[in-house]
Amino acid sequence: MRRLIQVLGAGLLIQFLALSLFAQQDKLIGKWEGKIQSPQGERPTTATFKKEGDIVVGTMPGMRGGSELKLKDIKVDGNKVTAKADVETPQGAFTINYSFTLEGDAMTGQGNVDFGGQSIAFDISLKRAKDESQPTQPAQSAQPQPPAGQNPQRRSSVPQPQQKQSIDYFVGQWSYKYIGRESAFGPAPRECTLTFTKRADGKTLDGKTECKGDSASFKHSAVLVYDEATKQMTLTEKLSTGITINSKGDWSSPISIKFTIDPVKSKGQSLQLRRTISIVSAHSFAIAEELAEDGGQFVRLGSAVLSKAGATQ
Repeated sequence: MRRLIQVLGAGLLIQFLALSLFAQQDKLIGKWEGKIQSPQGERPTTATFKKEGDIVVGTMPGMRGGSELKLKDIKVDGNKVTAKADVETPQGAFTINYSFTLEGDAMTGQGNVDFGGQSIAFDISLKRAKDESQPTQPAQSAQPQPPAGQNPQRRSSVPQPQQKQSIDYFVGQWSYKYIGRESAFGPAPRECTLTFTKRADGKTLDGKTECKGDSASFKHSAVLVYDEATKQMTLTEKLSTGITINSKGDWSSPISIKFTIDPVKSKGQSLQLRRTISIVSAHSFAIAEELAEDGGQFVRLGSAVLSKAGATQ
């Protein structure tokens, strides 16, 4: 009899813990609306959570218009919520780690990303959507039709931030840390500032890069020309190593610039560089580079996230 009571007690305890876990998860289920605040500015966002069997799944808007992030490994422990999202970009894949504090119909927290060895954090503030906190209403009869000649109003979609393609975007001073491996194009890691100034013709920029590596300081120069009509640019870089890089960039997409770069020779080697710039915001962009040596396969060379000096935080 005592053994039976112990077994029944253990079963009730397990059942109680399971019900407690489900109750915690239920606090999260529904749609949430709010804002993301990052060094690149503020923008609206949403989060939707639902149950699939015994687990909770969720979604949030992606970084590109119309895209969606799938939240995984969602855990609720008291008023603490954690989740992850995997993101694919031209620079490669990375993971966003989310942590929130849930208080009633409000949820606040952060997302954290390790991008190219640099940690980027952004604050998130959410409130439960009003229609999710109310009991489900019975289906309504057909809605009244609008007056003749008028179209019914449609809910407008939230605009996604896009950067206008313009030579003025690059004007100013940018700081960054380049993470990668050493090559004929320079040492790594290195911390640099890049300054672009506009010429009188309005379409040409002079660039100056000053870098500090582990053992030395060095400078590069560059000339950037952009044609707004064709969305094409030419970039000529003269490196401290004596190498000159000639490249052409296609900025027809507002979110990225893909470069075609002429191969170069260095110490008897044939080097082919591949580079993509991703526009993050009005005062931040990311660079990813790959290198092929002597006709071999392209492998990752390095990456950096550039931030404009004096940008509003």
